[in-house]
Amino acid sequence: MNSRHSRHSRNSRHSRNTRTRHRPPLPARVLLCLLAAAALLVGAAPAPASAHTPGATALVLGVGPDRADGALHMPVDQLEQASGLSFPEPSGTTPEAASRLTEYIQDRMRARGTQGPWHITTGTPRTSELGGEPYVTVPLTLLALMPVDRDTLTLNCDVVLREVVSHDVHVYRSSTSDGAVEASRIQLAGTFNYANETLTLPVETESGQGFADTVTMGMVHVLEGLDHLLFLAMLLLPAPLVAGARRWGGTRRARSALARTLQVVTAFTVGHSVSLAVVTLSGASPGGRLLETVIALSVAASAVHALRPLVRGGEVLLAGSFGLVHGMAFAGLLREFGGGVGGAVRDLVAFNLGVELAQLLVVAAVVPSLFVLSAGPRYHLVRRVAATAGLVAALAWAVERATGLTTPLRPALDAVSAAPETLALALAVVAALDLLLRRRTRAGGPRRPAAPSVSASPVVSSTPASLNRSPADAS
Repeated sequence: MNSRHSRHSRNSRHSRNTRTRHRPPLPARVLLCLLAAAALLVGAAPAPASAHTPGATALVLGVGPDRADGALHMPVDQLEQASGLSFPEPSGTTPEAASRLTEYIQDRMRARGTQGPWHITTGTPRTSELGGEPYVTVPLTLLALMPVDRDTLTLNCDVVLREVVSHDVHVYRSSTSDGAVEASRIQLAGTFNYANETLTLPVETESGQGFADTVTMGMVHVLEGLDHLLFLAMLLLPAPLVAGARRWGGTRRARSALARTLQVVTAFTVGHSVSLAVVTLSGASPGGRLLETVIALSVAASAVHALRPLVRGGEVLLAGSFGLVHGMAFAGLLREFGGGVGGAVRDLVAFNLGVELAQLLVVAAVVPSLFVLSAGPRYHLVRRVAATAGLVAALAWAVERATGLTTPLRPALDAVSAAPETLALALAVVAALDLLLRRRTRAGGPRRPAAPSVSASPVVSSTPASLNRSPADAS
């Protein structure tokens, strides 16, 4: 009876263990299915072709020897947040709003040549649509007060940037003076952001964007994109760990952890390289707001995986799958370059090289600290705190990008976006402190007493004392 009961118990445990190993938890499967469906929707969603990345401001200028004509295109939601003005789409702009917007632009833009300042005049603002998003377009004319045959135009612009530090203002040179954003007529000249509010343009039209400039553009796009950085960081968090049953277990050996890191980086590289090439060379244009929302959800998925493994080896699967989505976002910036197929291939190689260099910088800045922390007892706490923070930030981005609303976390996210290198620095400080505490603990621990020397120990005779006595003693 006891034997049958014992066999029945072992069979039941084996059955439960088998089901646990071969059936991943339902929430993980549902989450992966939903995210995969969202990614497919992004790829299938039709959108008008656009040369400009939705969500950023576009300054388009046709520059001559002493005059520049064009337009300033600003996204409605971020312009309203920065200026406090309201621009309802059906009715356009009111005279009062137009007057205040003109004052706002005059206060935020400056133009100067080598011989002196250029005067800026604005036309009547109008509502428009760019990349499927509502924009406010303001015609601009820049006039040199002292005309010269050869000059350079230096622009200063912090439209929206002062209030929304994560915002970008892309400057395009155009072959026409109407300020239209059309890929065949414009070429990216530079970008204003929180770290750069000055740009100098030669008056003569340039023949094309250099290879080195395009490499730099790819690096800057990754290093200034907090969502791309967090996605990669969340995937690297569990790299030193071994996935157990619905939880992270012990640490890997250094060689195994390094191999896992290389697998994650390679999967992300392959994913975004494929979609970047397909979108760039085909001329496709995935939807802006939906694409950005899915990118935010990809950061959330990688953060959840860092807390509890969705599937074993899932960081490689996530890196490759969502790398396809991130590559579409990279292609949005690369489409801002004009030229034929040969130029597109050159720009594709250069831009992708810049992305890879930036990715290697991120790995070099983060992975050593993770390896140091993983050797101590506090790594699981650091991992949970970092993954939770990444999950909260990703959900805030998803809400903002899906609804156009501003969450209470926006000031904190803008502050981190302005200096993302502080995250790597903070992680390095935590790793150094953890290493110092471990060494002090080992140095100050209880010392084991030394073993007694065999030669110094007294020899105890096992012979009874009565037998050792001499006959004289006995008597």
